[in-house]
Amino acid sequence: MVGRGGWRVPERWTKYAPLGRRVPGTRFVAFKVPLSKGFDHNLLPAERFSPQDLIRKVQERKEELGLIIDLTFTTRYYGREELPPALCHAKVPTMGHQVPGRKSFMRFRSLVGKFLEDNGDNDKLIGVHCTHGLNRTGYLVCRYLIEVEGMEPNTAIELFNKARGHPMERRNYIQDLQRRAQSCELKSLGSDLLRRKGSDPAKPPLAVPRNPGSARQGRLPGPTAQGQPQGLGQRKQKKLEHQEHNHLEMEQQEKRKQNNLEEKEQNHLEQRKKKKQNHLEQNHLQQNHLEQRKQKKQNYLEQNNLEQRQQKKPKLQEMEHQEQRKQKKHDHVKQNKLEHQEQNHLETEQLEHQEQNRVEQKKLKKLKLQEQEHQEQRKQKKLDKRQQKQQNCLEQNHLEVQQQEQRRHKKPDKRWQKLQQPCSVPPRNCSLSPRPKKKKKQQQQDMW
Repeated sequence: MVGRGGWRVPERWTKYAPLGRRVPGTRFVAFKVPLSKGFDHNLLPAERFSPQDLIRKVQERKEELGLIIDLTFTTRYYGREELPPALCHAKVPTMGHQVPGRKSFMRFRSLVGKFLEDNGDNDKLIGVHCTHGLNRTGYLVCRYLIEVEGMEPNTAIELFNKARGHPMERRNYIQDLQRRAQSCELKSLGSDLLRRKGSDPAKPPLAVPRNPGSARQGRLPGPTAQGQPQGLGQRKQKKLEHQEHNHLEMEQQEKRKQNNLEEKEQNHLEQRKKKKQNHLEQNHLQQNHLEQRKQKKQNYLEQNNLEQRQQKKPKLQEMEHQEQRKQKKHDHVKQNKLEHQEQNHLETEQLEHQEQNRVEQKKLKKLKLQEQEHQEQRKQKKLDKRQQKQQNCLEQNHLEVQQQEQRRHKKPDKRWQKLQQPCSVPPRNCSLSPRPKKKKKQQQQDMW
């Protein structure tokens, strides 16, 4: 078997077609056991055949299943809950490799008979399956056709094999079916009688066998030519009489045959009526027996249920107490976890806040440094400007001094001598000494 555990696929299950055709002239259709969804991991998608696939394939043929008869000796392949509620399901457990016994066949026969009585106004099918839908299924279907429908064994086996698409393999099943040929003879005779009654009345044969004596007389020549016409007339009369006599005998034989067939048909009908009565009585007894067994089972199950409930009460209380304790522990653990998570969350928030403060402080420090550098640069620029001004002033003074000296060397007029005397007051733009430096406190106030 493929797979392990409870989901093992039966041996050779994938070699057979999932669903056969309807057996001609009946409501039987055979198929291999459908496997539930738990077996899918051990099968390829093309090999899967579940109860849902069975219903779908039957509906694709524009047919409907009314009853499923399960012949397997286990319940692990699929469950009743996987089938539609309106579809009837019956279990007839039979052992593999062994010819099903009389009890199994009677159970099968009663299920089929009851279904046909209840569903005479429709054309719903009866689905039958064993593990492969071949040997046990074929045996019970063919035995029903032989014993109930009066069919010949070989004909029934051939019909089933063609409909299923695979021939029956168990030799002991086929031999047991072929031994049941006696019960179908009366059925075939009755069907022949019905055919003859519906046809036209028997006609005389087209050719009647000749009398050997008359043939010899016809070959012998007459003594004279004059006696030949008289001999020919007598021979014709004898032939006609002989033909009439043979025709009457044939009619009498046919009448006897018809009478015998009618008697056999009446006997066969009486036997069928008796069989039907016996079958109905057996079904009635079986139903009563099944109802009694069901009633006993129900009573026994009710008693067991009461006892089990009484025994389960203290156990249930203990279980509930343990579950409550477990729930409390679980809640306590959850609460601790939540508190721990909250603490972690707070710590993370604090750390994030501290990091943000650090980042802000760093930014402020950077800004302060940048401002200080900027102020120093401004101071430096101011100093440079002052120095440049001083240099310019010094250069101007130097130029003026040179000019004055040049003027002195020249001979100026007297009237301009007084005016050309050196000036004791420095010019406005010239600053001989730098400005006094401000104190540090005053500089800081200016910065802020």
